[in-house]
Amino acid sequence: MNCTRLQQVLDAHIDGELDRATAGEITTHLAECAGCASLRDQRVDLRQELRAHATYFKAPTTLAPAIRRTLGRALAQSTDVHSDPAARPRAAGLSWLHVTAFAAVAALAGLVSGYWLAQPLPNNPLRDHAVASHVAALAPKRQLIEIASSDRHTVKPWFQGKTDFAPPVKDLTGEGYTLLGARLDQVADKPAAAVVYQIRKHVINLFVWRATDQAPDALATAGVRGFSVTTWARDGLRFAAVSDVDGRDLTRFAQLISTP
Repeated sequence: MNCTRLQQVLDAHIDGELDRATAGEITTHLAECAGCASLRDQRVDLRQELRAHATYFKAPTTLAPAIRRTLGRALAQSTDVHSDPAARPRAAGLSWLHVTAFAAVAALAGLVSGYWLAQPLPNNPLRDHAVASHVAALAPKRQLIEIASSDRHTVKPWFQGKTDFAPPVKDLTGEGYTLLGARLDQVADKPAAAVVYQIRKHVINLFVWRATDQAPDALATAGVRGFSVTTWARDGLRFAAVSDVDGRDLTRFAQLISTP
């Protein structure tokens, strides 16, 4: 774990969102690096200050019943209007209370919609685990590469007998992606092959493991804690490419890897 990597995942560490191995690497680094330890203390102090002094507004207990009553009257009035055309002119003008109630309901609907839209996609836990494995692999005490070679004909056979599948290993030097080698790793609790590439000094970890289902997933790229993560599934395998490179570069890399 170096200072740059720690700063990218520090907030997640403070919130207890990282796996045990990555958290252990961070704890070790914080014990040895005064600068990062100071940054951690600043973040913790800021969180405590916000919790202690942020302004909160509590709605009065009478608000919810008042809104329900108003909506009930509005609904009844609407029903009367549809059943009695003569009543339509009388109901056309809404009082300020109606307007306020409808505005409150609209705001609540917007908040609910925003909440659901902001929820993680179903494979976000997968992306989090892939990022955690990527960060852990970059730690000084970890081995990023077990077989170092830029020759795909050396790297690909290395997996024989070590995995029950053949991960794709391509020579993408002409596209700007240099093959560095490979290692055995895991994503969450799943054994995975990790094929390592580099583009403009940015390391790309391509994780490959057996899918638990056969339904193919479309290729998709998202940002997770300062990293770009591209995931997809094909031919019974699941893939996750992780790097701190721009998402467009990682998407292009994944497209090249996934093309038969």
